[in-house]
Amino acid sequence: MTTKRLFWILPLLAAFLLASNALAQHDHGDHGHGKKQEDAKAVARVGDAYSLSTCPITGKKLGSMGDPVVRLYEGREVRYCCGGCIKRFEKDLAASLSALDAKIIADQGPLYPLATSVISGKKLPEKAHEFVFGNRLVRVSDEKEKAEFVKEPAKFLKVLDAAVVTAQGKDYVLKQCPVSDESYGGDMGDPIDVVVGGRLVRVCCKDCTDEVEKAPAKFVELIDAARKKAAEAKPGEGKADQSKEKK
Repeated sequence: MTTKRLFWILPLLAAFLLASNALAQHDHGDHGHGKKQEDAKAVARVGDAYSLSTCPITGKKLGSMGDPVVRLYEGREVRYCCGGCIKRFEKDLAASLSALDAKIIADQGPLYPLATSVISGKKLPEKAHEFVFGNRLVRVSDEKEKAEFVKEPAKFLKVLDAAVVTAQGKDYVLKQCPVSDESYGGDMGDPIDVVVGGRLVRVCCKDCTDEVEKAPAKFVELIDAARKKAAEAKPGEGKADQSKEKK
């Protein structure tokens, strides 16, 4: 090969190699970007926000040490009083989640709205199979129904939410939005029903649903306190009415 031919061929070969390298880097970058998107989807929250008012490790009230620290475990949200509690919780993650399940079952059990399975609609056995999915107590007949629930959780959680609204909406204890203090109806339109931690929280508008999402435990405690106050007032009202009748 003559020197003249090499003079033309070598620059062309170099340009080809540079283009190939750039294309390979572009492809690799696209794959990396796709993986990041998949990872982001993988950590999206599943089910309800963490609605307990205390840290699962220290038992301290969330917010007492600054803003709670939030972590997701296969989409399940857990909130801590501080970053130091994360390692302690994750040291034996299975045991920690099991202990958290027990707390959630104890918290939501008394308000569970259904005596029937969300899967079949049939009456639950005396000892129902209960589990926590995305910080939400669910009761079904057996393991087979649980497996069916896990296939389409959004569908069955929607059924459970509707049951909560029906059960607690009839005697809902608040007359105003717990976020804005605005009365329901009027210029704000129909109230919006939000279910968190097995409780119905009725708000006046979409902006207020976002506030409930940010601090669910605050509104769970508010609703629980209002329900307790209303329950305590009923016996007193009954006695007062009886006294009037006697007079």
